[in-house]
This record gives sequence, structure tokens and C-alpha cells, in this order.
Amino acid sequence: MTSFTQADLNHQLRINFEKQISQPFDNWLSFSEKFKHIQLTENQHWIKAGDFCEDIGFILSGLLRVYYIDHNGNEVNQHFYQANEALAPISALVSAQPCEYYIQAIEPVDLMLSNYRDLNNTHSKNTQWLQLEVKLLQTVFIKSAKREAQLLLGNAEQRYKWFLKEFPDLNDKLTQYHIASFLGITAVSLSRLKRKMDTKY
Repeated sequence: MTSFTQADLNHQLRINFEKQISQPFDNWLSFSEKFKHIQLTENQHWIKAGDFCEDIGFILSGLLRVYYIDHNGNEVNQHFYQANEALAPISALVSAQPCEYYIQAIEPVDLMLSNYRDLNNTHSKNTQWLQLEVKLLQTVFIKSAKREAQLLLGNAEQRYKWFLKEFPDLNDKLTQYHIASFLGITAVSLSRLKRKMDTKY
């Protein structure tokens, strides 16, 4: 895992958040104090199904996956999140119900966490936080919506082409199992599809 000083943590967080709202962040110190740094080792879970989670997270380094376990006991990847992305179990936060999915580190991860309700209560009148909250939640929603659209509208080849275009750096990082699960196909089908595309193109 990457070795960060507290100054590094705050600096990276601030740069990304200010980029999201396109302006300098006022009262940054009091805002940043709401975040704590944790590290996850490879394959370690941040959240498991059944957990109550009250935090939102910002990834400083590493790669996480969000996945479900279906009625047949298969792991189904819902999405992947990388450095400089925020993620949160939105449905669990809003409903105050246990989380229905897992969030796991695929590689070592440095994560900044903040209690969502505490952040909201403290900064509810801060227009910059409200802007940032909307942007972060929109990003999580859009990522999920794009993937669902591909599953509904695209065939296996179209989904894989979309994956290569949308996540070019993940193709070499992820195992065929993880990619296939994300695309809604088997690893064997993905292997056949790759051979077909190599021949075709």
C-alpha cells in the first residue's frame, strides 16, 4: 500500500473535491477533519452484505469491486471503483437498512471515510458540500445506470467492447472471472469472445 502523510491525504482529497465543484473549498480544515484514513489489504472487505454502513468513501489508491451473491451462490460484479473516485452504499445510507452487497479490495486500497449523516449535519448549510454531495451521488448513480443499460440492450460482444472503451486500464488488471461476471457472461464465454474478436479484427 502507498505510504501517505496526513498532509498528503488532505491534499489529494482537497484537489479532487475542488475539481468536482470547480472552485476552492472554503473552511477546508473543518471539513477534512470529518474524514479518516483506512487501509484495506488485497481481498479484504470494506462492507459485507448484512452490515449497517453509515460512511461514504473516497479512494486514494487501489481498486475496489462491488458485488452481489445471487440465488445460485454466484458472485456478480456490479461495478469497480478506482483511485480518485468516491463510492457509497447509497441504498443502505438512505434507507438505514443493512447493505445488500459486498465491497471488496481487489488490490491494496487507501480509503478516506466520513460518516455521511455527521457530514450532512455539520455542513448542511454549506453550499459547497451540497454541490459536492450531488456530484458524488450522481457519479455513483451514472456508473450503475450505464452498466445496467449495457446488460439490457447489448449482446456479449457489445458489452465487452463497451467495457474496453469505458475501462481500458482495467482489462489487464482484472481476471477474466471478474470481467465476465461484470458483463453478465461466463469466463468460458468471455474467452471464446476474445478469440473471436482477435480473429475478426
